Amino acid sequence: MFVQGRCYKCGGYLAVDDTLDASVCPFCNEPFVISMAISSFNGNAPQESGAKAVSPVCDSDYVVERSVLIRYNGYTKKEIKIPDGISVIGETAFQGMNNIESVYIPEGVELISEGAFSGCKNLQTVHISEGVETIDRDCFSGCISLKAIKLPDTIKNIEAGAFAGCTALESINLPPSVELLPWRIFEGCTSLKYIVVPAKVKTIEDSAFSECTSLQDIRFECMRPNGDPSAGIIRIGMNAFRNCTSLNSITIPETVRYIGNQAFRGCSKLKRILIPKSVKAIYPLAFADCTSLEQVTIAGDTELYRGSNPYNLENPAAFFNCPKLLTVIFNDIQKYFWAFPAYTKAQAPVYMEKGRCRYCGGEFRGIFDKVCTVCKAHKDY
Repeated sequence: MFVQGRCYKCGGYLAVDDTLDASVCPFCNEPFVISMAISSFNGNAPQESGAKAVSPVCDSDYVVERSVLIRYNGYTKKEIKIPDGISVIGETAFQGMNNIESVYIPEGVELISEGAFSGCKNLQTVHISEGVETIDRDCFSGCISLKAIKLPDTIKNIEAGAFAGCTALESINLPPSVELLPWRIFEGCTSLKYIVVPAKVKTIEDSAFSECTSLQDIRFECMRPNGDPSAGIIRIGMNAFRNCTSLNSITIPETVRYIGNQAFRGCSKLKRILIPKSVKAIYPLAFADCTSLEQVTIAGDTELYRGSNPYNLENPAAFFNCPKLLTVIFNDIQKYFWAFPAYTKAQAPVYMEKGRCRYCGGEFRGIFDKVCTVCKAHKDY
């Protein structure tokens, strides 16, 4: 059973399991004896020498300094209502408090700081009122019972890993003012099925949706350029949708310029992809292991990067291990033949019958030692 405690080494307030003998403080990372932490909270045990002083105002449930909620003491309560007059919920204020099942955040709160509710394993519902502008790093990460959350339109910034590891999260809205989906924001949200990306989002950063194995549908509110420079995705980062194994289709907006390394790797249900003219570059392994992919259309003069592979661990082709990819519509297919290994292998007999390079279909030049004019391979048949 979790009861109130206080680290006698740093003064931090804790939720402690009184059935255990010892634990480690999440604030100072030092081991402590459970019974002594309980006594310290009750005022019966002195802090160790060198302990950090905790001097803000404290009532029965909250430690508040000015308008910042620094720590929460009500470790046995299931329903939490943040008191009025709070503008900032401090870093790790509720971190790891497994007793909490619901949280109400009232108007007046502007910032929910880093790790504020991280690791609250039984947190199921969160109400965030209008006025909150920023949800900081790892704010709700590891809240494995959180199923749904509605974010107010006042939110402008959601920082890295804010909802990472929320394995029960099925639905969430992204406010219209958000311009960035940062690193790991929804990584490992294995129950998330649907997401709408606001028009102002310019970048989906690395690993933003990686391992979202239930994600079936992504809708982009800005699909085409409309003269608004603030609208439309420009970059899809590395591993952004890696191993989204339920994603069977995606329409890439006509504003995207770059698709990062392994961005869609392991999306094993994707069958068709249209790369719009706006895309300038696709980086190594972007669609690797898309084992159901049958057709790719690249509408423009997109550059496909080999990248560097100093350890030679695997083929860096953008479409590596796509065994069903036998239809490729691309003006520069000869130049980038290596990026489509399954297609290239299937075309080899046709090329050879025409006396062309088995790899890219280019013409040979030379009398005795014939060399492909495109890929420079020597004729070997």
